[in-house]
Formats: sequence, C-alpha cells, structure tokens
Amino acid sequence: MNISTTNLTPMKAVTQMRAVFDGFAARYAAARVARGADPRALLKVFAEMQQSVQDDEHFAELDRKLHYTIAELADVRGLTDVWQVVTREQDAFRRATLRECWPDMNVLFEAHRRIVDAICAGDPITAEEAAQAHFDALWYRLADLTNDPSLPDDPLARACTYLAFHLHEPIRLTFLAQYIAKLSPGHLARLFREGHGKSFTEYLRDLRMQRAIKMLIHTRRPISQIATSVGYLDCSRFSRHFSKKYGLSPRAYRKRFSGEASKA
Repeated sequence: MNISTTNLTPMKAVTQMRAVFDGFAARYAAARVARGADPRALLKVFAEMQQSVQDDEHFAELDRKLHYTIAELADVRGLTDVWQVVTREQDAFRRATLRECWPDMNVLFEAHRRIVDAICAGDPITAEEAAQAHFDALWYRLADLTNDPSLPDDPLARACTYLAFHLHEPIRLTFLAQYIAKLSPGHLARLFREGHGKSFTEYLRDLRMQRAIKMLIHTRRPISQIATSVGYLDCSRFSRHFSKKYGLSPRAYRKRFSGEASKA
C-alpha cells in the first residue's frame, strides 16, 4: 500500500490507518485459518450483513462487527484495542455518509466478499491486499461524493487512482472518462498516451498483469481465481494476455519464480 501525505485530510488519514490495520488483521486472520483456526464466526457475521441490507443502522453495526471479528480471528496481542481506537475516529463520517455513498447496501455488502473469501481460504497475501483495497475504494467513494480535497484534481491522476482500486471490475474508457475524469473519452485517451506513453487499454492491462504476478508468486490461489480477481471474466483470455507479455503461461511463471520468492 502506498501511503501518501499529499492533500492529507482527516478523512484520508483515518481511512489510511484503517486500511493498514485491517489489512494487517486480515493477513494474520487468514494465516491462522491456514493453520486450522475456525472462521465460522466471521462467516456468521457476513451472513447477517446480507440479511440487514435494508436497515442502515443495523448494517453499519454489522459492518463494524465484521471487521472486529477479523481482528479477533487474527489473535495478535493488542490489535483489537488499537483497532477500536482507530475505528472510533472513522465512525462519525462513515455513518453520516453511509446512505449517500451507498444507496444500494448490497453493493457495500459485496465489497466485503473478497476479504472474507481470502481469509476463509487461508490466503494471507490476498486477504491483506483485499482489505487494503476495500478501504482505499471507500476513501475514493467518500472523497468523490463529499468533494474532499484529498482526491486528486488532475483528471489523469483521478482515473489512475480509480483503476488501482477497481482492478477486479470490468472497466471501460467511456465510463472512466464520463464519471471519474469528467472528460471526453478521446481527451482521456490522449492523457494516458501523453502521461504514461501507452494507451488506456495497455495501462490497464499492465496494472492487471502486475497484480496477477504478485498473486502467482506469493499465493496458491488457482489461476482461474487470479484471473477473476484482476478483472478477467475469461481465464483463457487472461492466460493469452499474460503469455504474450511475459513469454510464459501463468502456470509456468508460477513454477519458475514462486520458489525464488520463498527463498528471498
């Protein structure tokens, strides 16, 4: 996770703290599950969240309970105490903007699924990354809807920030231009070429491949799941793009480099 102090507002600072702490908790929770810890308490709260999507107050309480349960599952001395302090700082603006930012609570519920799935699969690297990405995306949503100055003014920077937090989703240039950068698609496409020396499609594909490499080397997740987590609905298409860029299939890349990573 990149911690930036540029335009550091109270909302951004607190959300970044949550990303760090919850990412740490998710990592250790997943590690404990991999060693045999029981994740049923986490799954129970997750199921209760799904049943409460029509009740803002109850959903907010269960949202908080879910992340606290992850911290408990991590079983790191002092973590739940520190987590409580950080969470109290964020609760005020989180509750005040809940319905404004998430008119459909099902969307916010589903945003937690990657974290829960990774923890229950005993995958520490993916669990940590999913928790951090979750809070980064929350910050972006809050900042955009409240005009918080922590959000970059530069349209290309806004677009790139959004992409980094939403790689697991299908993203089109037309959507990114209209709703994120607030430009025409042609103008944004030119900014990508001028700013990064590559097209929007090339930039997005490179981001996805970089994320995929990290998971191939540091996790045991099936390649089909890795493809989905970086925005590919078709695993064979992901494999073709990966092979074209790196000269190895995802499976061969993992076999060659995952051993070296474990020795580093």
